[in-house]
Amino acid sequence: MTEKSISTQFAKFQYFYPYTVALIGAKTGERANFMSCAWHTALSFDPPLFGVLISKKRFTHQVITEAKEFTVNFIRSDQALLSAQYGRKSGFDLVKTERFPVQLNPSRIIQSPVIGNAYACFECRLEEIRTYGDHDLFVGKVMAIHEEELGFSEEGVLDPRKIQPLLYLGSDFYCTVDPGSMARVLPD
Repeated sequence: MTEKSISTQFAKFQYFYPYTVALIGAKTGERANFMSCAWHTALSFDPPLFGVLISKKRFTHQVITEAKEFTVNFIRSDQALLSAQYGRKSGFDLVKTERFPVQLNPSRIIQSPVIGNAYACFECRLEEIRTYGDHDLFVGKVMAIHEEELGFSEEGVLDPRKIQPLLYLGSDFYCTVDPGSMARVLPD
């Protein structure tokens, strides 16, 4: 058995990583803003609900609150620099889509754009905002999904031989999956 240290006071809360990186975006007026986010999750199949946790200090928090919608854009491992730029720079200080250009495509249902070279994007209508500690949980109903068809199996499973998703480890470290480790495991 491996010896473990136990802490009751900690500066970092990231032992549950890795998580896929998503760029969360919304648009009010003529300005679209995106931020990197690892704290996101599916909440329900029916209706399809997806949640993102965002600090009240973030410009994206303000934009989503005003727009009442948001997009979730999953990016590849070769886009780690973009994730760092969109995660460490604030929309209060600069227009990120001008300083760090990305291809913005129109959404099908909502007004906020999706990122053109993301391998999957969700268009979400804001259903609820709930505070948990220093973050707010934005719950969105998924209205449309954009996906690279060749990147997913017939079962809707990401194929890591075709798409290498960007995973966040915390403290500005990133990695991806080993495509050779993919296995379908069923119980007896």
